[in-house]
Amino acid sequence: MEKEDWDAVSSQVSAPVSTTVIAFDIAGAYIVDAAASASFEGFVAAARALGFVTQETGKPNLTLTLAPELAVGDILNRVVAAVSAFEAAAAPLRIRAMVHYGVVFRTESVGELSYVGSAIRSTQSALRRAPAAGGFVATQDFAAYAAKLSDLPFRLQAMSGAAAADGMSQMAFSGRTVAPPPAAGGRLQSADAAFVAFVKRRLAEDIGPFASALVDRAVRSSTAVEQLVPALSREIDDAAARARFEEDMLRYISSQAR
Repeated sequence: MEKEDWDAVSSQVSAPVSTTVIAFDIAGAYIVDAAASASFEGFVAAARALGFVTQETGKPNLTLTLAPELAVGDILNRVVAAVSAFEAAAAPLRIRAMVHYGVVFRTESVGELSYVGSAIRSTQSALRRAPAAGGFVATQDFAAYAAKLSDLPFRLQAMSGAAAADGMSQMAFSGRTVAPPPAAGGRLQSADAAFVAFVKRRLAEDIGPFASALVDRAVRSSTAVEQLVPALSREIDDAAARARFEEDMLRYISSQAR
């Protein structure tokens, strides 16, 4: 928040409270097409029904601050449903989400409940440092908070590299599903040029440049996409990354069946 903005509301804020803050953006996307933009606006509308939303004008991002009295597990389930709806409509785009727990201040300076504070800025900053592939990631502060709760719809998985050094954990939601692939005889074939190009780009995010040769080899031996996807996912060692790859493949396949 700029100094002049803070000066305008500083006399109207309440005592600090700790709560969950979630920052979102579209993984790797700076410019999106009109259909994806419309889908993202639908996601923003869904988020506004769950808490207080701040968003940079004209950019595919938002930050959702939850009222402290809300049940975190229930809200996260609804957030996941909204993310899944966007990703199904805007495949192959993916949402990145950073979940944090920290201090904010309530304010009613604009006639309705809103929030300001360091937790919002910290969540946005953590998202900028998060891996680019997408999915839900938790800060160390949220992981410590979640450890005190029960019946949460996710489990936390260790991350590697810079994310691990930053204290981040991957969030794996047991109830998160995507549409099944089309039945045999659908439009998409394993040798479809656009599909092959997409698979090469996506697999390279997890295993590097060798992905292209692996995809070419798999296409030569698999005539059905239902065989191709599991064959390639086995090349990814990390379980969480493997699950994300399979989700992305299923989303793409389903989008071609519509």
